[in-house]
Amino acid sequence: MSVMGFMHLSLPFCLLLSELNEQRHLIISSDPAATAATTEMENPTQASISASPQSLSEREKLLQICRLIQDLNMTPKSFIISFLESGDSDLAYRRRFWGTQTGWHSTSEVLRAIKSVVCRTQHGATGWKEFIKEEAIEIMINQEPPTGNHPNGSFYSSTTVEPSFFGHKAALERNRMIKEHMPFLYDVLVGAMKLPRENNNIEMGNENDTLLIDPLDPNEAEVMQMEGIRFDSTSVDAAQLKIDKVASSICSMVAFSRNRRINGLQLFNSVRFLASGVTERMNSYLHLLSLTSCRQTALTALRTLSISASRELQEAMAITDSSPMGPSLCIDNLDIEERVHTHSVGHRSMMFHGTWGYIHHPNPKLLRLLDPDQLTIQAYYEALRKVPTMKIDMAMFMPSPEEEVHFEAVLKSQIACVMKQYIAKPAQPAISTKPPPVEPIDPSPPIIQMLKLMAASDNSAEGAGQVIEAVRRQTGLTPEEFVSRVQIVDADLATCKNFNSLRALRAPSRHSDQRLSNLCFLLGASHTMWNISQAILNSHMGNPSSTHDLGVWHTLHALGVPSEKIVPKKDFTSMMNNIEKAHEASIFYCLRVVMRTEHERVPETVPTIPTDKWNQVVEDCYAEFFSPNARRNVSKERSPKLHSFLFRLHDFATVVEANRATKAGDIGRLLSIWKTWSLMSQALPSLVNYRSYLPRMVLLLNHVLPPDLSKLVRHNLLVSPTGRENHFVPKDYFLENQNYWLKFLFNRSGVGTQIDRLQEMFSLNITLLQLMFKDLKLERGGKMIYQSHKNVITTTSLEMFLRMARNYDLADRRPEFAHYHSGVPNVEDYLVAGAKKLLKEMSQNDPKLTRLRMYFFFDGPMNNQIIQEDPTTIERDENETTPNQADPEPQTTEL
Repeated sequence: MSVMGFMHLSLPFCLLLSELNEQRHLIISSDPAATAATTEMENPTQASISASPQSLSEREKLLQICRLIQDLNMTPKSFIISFLESGDSDLAYRRRFWGTQTGWHSTSEVLRAIKSVVCRTQHGATGWKEFIKEEAIEIMINQEPPTGNHPNGSFYSSTTVEPSFFGHKAALERNRMIKEHMPFLYDVLVGAMKLPRENNNIEMGNENDTLLIDPLDPNEAEVMQMEGIRFDSTSVDAAQLKIDKVASSICSMVAFSRNRRINGLQLFNSVRFLASGVTERMNSYLHLLSLTSCRQTALTALRTLSISASRELQEAMAITDSSPMGPSLCIDNLDIEERVHTHSVGHRSMMFHGTWGYIHHPNPKLLRLLDPDQLTIQAYYEALRKVPTMKIDMAMFMPSPEEEVHFEAVLKSQIACVMKQYIAKPAQPAISTKPPPVEPIDPSPPIIQMLKLMAASDNSAEGAGQVIEAVRRQTGLTPEEFVSRVQIVDADLATCKNFNSLRALRAPSRHSDQRLSNLCFLLGASHTMWNISQAILNSHMGNPSSTHDLGVWHTLHALGVPSEKIVPKKDFTSMMNNIEKAHEASIFYCLRVVMRTEHERVPETVPTIPTDKWNQVVEDCYAEFFSPNARRNVSKERSPKLHSFLFRLHDFATVVEANRATKAGDIGRLLSIWKTWSLMSQALPSLVNYRSYLPRMVLLLNHVLPPDLSKLVRHNLLVSPTGRENHFVPKDYFLENQNYWLKFLFNRSGVGTQIDRLQEMFSLNITLLQLMFKDLKLERGGKMIYQSHKNVITTTSLEMFLRMARNYDLADRRPEFAHYHSGVPNVEDYLVAGAKKLLKEMSQNDPKLTRLRMYFFFDGPMNNQIIQEDPTTIERDENETTPNQADPEPQTTEL
């Protein structure tokens, strides 16, 4: 029988027949008797081989092959084994395609056919599974990531780990490497999770289910709101993402179980679990499952990271010839309650009073534009030497003509914003809803490095000295190096007061490291805005206990804000939102009055009107309610209701503008408001300290410092953490966020009263821990979205407010029809009143305004000088009670 007769069979069978026929021809040619016997065996019904191969059925062909193998004293299994394992070159040539791409398809058919045969019995099926299991184990044993230290291997030591190890990109790279080096196990796991289940009783997840991205924990929700971010699901299939994460994690767990030096995922999880509040008992169980390293490894890793952060901090603060100006400081006090369940001697609940902060590197783009000679300590001292003889007059605080024109544009932009959002849209571009820029700051992401939490508190002069010494030690500078250049420090009012008291107590001194004259303290922009805004709000608050009182509490009550929630405890963001909400609702009412539509319902959709009409409404509203003439022409005696309403519009407009200028990163607009507030603070109740400190800061930035140094300081007051325009925050607000993160992590970390862990490990690594915390969302398929928080007043709230304003006739158009009111806040023009008080002080009590010249410290030839006439008045001028404090007005706690 020729081989060509069986070419329609699969390749393995063709090769097999080729070998058999070669041997068969040898037998037939050498022995005629054998030929006859073979012929008879092949076809028992015929004595000769008369049928052609093409006429034989597949069954007949298979039977003839089997008989031939039997004649050769072989079995099909022994033949196949010999054929596949033989080292003969001819046989190797005939099986050359079995393991190649060309012949694998038919090879797989052979294997599937064997499986089909052996699995027909229970014993065969068990044997087949055992065989497959052994083969799979052998494959997986031979597949594992490379061993050895990183980067050549997969071992990461907790004593040498770098911060980049914990980044999201590094985690993705480790995930890719584990899949690349353990493809068999990964593919098996992915395939097993993708296969449909045969048991219909098992409920599968809904394919339309989305990931729960929104945080459920209130603390987590609050910290996300403070950061101005939220997480949303992406277009990535959630089920596929979960399968990939589970499979890659199991691969890492298997690799770690076989070799503890393949520990990328485990080291990462150990730090993450510690920061996320996983208890040590639970961590031990997860370590047993090879999902994490032990807790001691995590602590060692955090210590290593802290050492690295400390080293980088010292490098950043080192004295260099390239720049005479180093990074600025931002510090704040931090109080944390240490709770103890079981009390004993020396072991009880107490408050930890510490100080924390960060360094902020100046923008390199800005530094290249500045004159280095104006940034030196010599230039700084030379500028301060002019303070004793500098003439201080009202023009330094009054708005310039250009600033008056700009403030008019600010007011019109606020009116236009409300007009466009709640009343009507212009058909064509009209009056802008944003004021013209004055001095915008570059929104490049800031370079910030956290300081180590210090046990010293800055709530006293002694504590202030301890804080400065602790900061100096962290910078690695000697006392002489620390005072050899200007050091800008952002802090709240209380911190500035304590440091000024410290320096006053140490002056005069022959030792520069004791004088600390190089420290230039600046009021934090957030604390300044919060305190003055609260004072303005309280002055217009009114009496909530009187139902018909027309203070701003009544406006907010109509908008759905209870009087007790107007100024929530330590929630200044909500307070600022309430001020803006009341201001925009008042503008809405003014526009309705101008348009004579105060009796109409508030539409759900905003219509479009001609641009000329739209602009005219804005102009008329400004002229009637916001212009200086409108305030001058109103009489407090004849129309106290309108008088209070107009001055509330002006005062709240300054608060809203300060907040919006801060978010826009326009320090020029913010400084204009600070100048206005410098005068208003002289008359506003409960702002005793800001009456001196805020004008001093305005003088320092606008008239004392060299121009380039002043520009550098101004442009370092605000930062854009995400590097986006219109998303700036004050530096002290950014530190408040970090404080909340530290408290949040501390309260959930399970470290109990071990403050040393908080100091040594968490504080320096807070930025890294934040990123790891956020990566939890990203790994679940979330997408980080930066959002802007904007006040939106609902239609129902506007309807309720409009009804109240119409009933009480806030615009005082028809007093004979207005509802009875029991009174209005006793307010005045704080800008004019403050200017008058300052002029009176200059003309009668202190012509030189000594209190505004205090605390400008500089190094003289032999000693340090305090710029003031009477050294004994250091604290008296800041703490003595003024006539305004005697008024029964709500008090403001200055931060």
